[in-house]
Amino acid sequence: MRTRIIALSVVAVLASCGASSGQDFYAGKTLSIVAGFPPGGGVDGEMRVLTRYFAKYIPGNPVIVSRNMQGAGGIILANHLYNVAAPDGLTLGMPGRSGFLLSNVVPQKGINYDITKFSYVGGAGSAANALWVSRRTGITSIAELKASKKELVIGALNPRSENAIIPRVLAKYENWPIKTVTGYAGFHEVVIAIERGEVDGLFSHEGSISNSRPDLIPSGAMIPIAQSFENFPGVPNLIEAVNGADTKALLRLVTTPSLIGLPLLGPPGIPAERLEILRASYRRLMEDQEYRAEADRRGLPVGRAVMGAELRTHIVQSLFSVPEPVVKDYMAFAGIKAQE
Repeated sequence: MRTRIIALSVVAVLASCGASSGQDFYAGKTLSIVAGFPPGGGVDGEMRVLTRYFAKYIPGNPVIVSRNMQGAGGIILANHLYNVAAPDGLTLGMPGRSGFLLSNVVPQKGINYDITKFSYVGGAGSAANALWVSRRTGITSIAELKASKKELVIGALNPRSENAIIPRVLAKYENWPIKTVTGYAGFHEVVIAIERGEVDGLFSHEGSISNSRPDLIPSGAMIPIAQSFENFPGVPNLIEAVNGADTKALLRLVTTPSLIGLPLLGPPGIPAERLEILRASYRRLMEDQEYRAEADRRGLPVGRAVMGAELRTHIVQSLFSVPEPVVKDYMAFAGIKAQE
């Protein structure tokens, strides 16, 4: 009997140690969450709203520090998380949507990670991207755009990202009168360029506009004329608005990231118990009505939350079995050479 009591005591002590290393790990710690884009844009905005509420759902309530590591459509941050950041559960990142999620479709220089091996915590729900046009152009529909005698100038970031590729696909394959200008540091800069008259619009989700200028969409200064999937009433679906089968296939590939959402992830190899704590905390955060309401107010709707394991499965299934002709088209539009 005494031996059994001792054995049970040892088990209890071990269990207590396990709980301490897991549930109590974050007490007194600092958790860094890094956005792969500069301040002022949609990714940065979503990251900062999340960090305001996330800590209260993590056992131990760690201090959360928000940072930015911009460049190459989120690829610089992804490289850092994969190769430099410690897999201790204290550094998480939001590299972005299209640039990061499509980065392993084909081998490229500068990408030093396997997208399937990150520690995925979860993803803010699907975000419908739209072709937004300034009211001063007088264009309020696809038909009016097609009939325009003047090119619509679209401001974009990295040439390899969805916000640049989509308008270029529409111009080349569907003959829409669109010219795409890349090189803007973030969507805040694109919005400023629109207000200055340098460009006429952008292709992105509403948060890219509302995070820096929440008045532009409600006032009708920026108008959506096509969208990647159903979100804005009365606005046509982009894939249904084009004619060519190749165009449709390419658009599906490039718009997959907006269907997946904005991933929150960490380096490969985060201890299983810590990753599960983060995933469970993220799941509870996604149910927080105050958090969701603030995100809505800032034009950064949470939508359908995608949990970590499901997110990784979706990435593997959607972005690693792409037909070769579609990949070649994507490479051409993204400016990726076969030997890069």
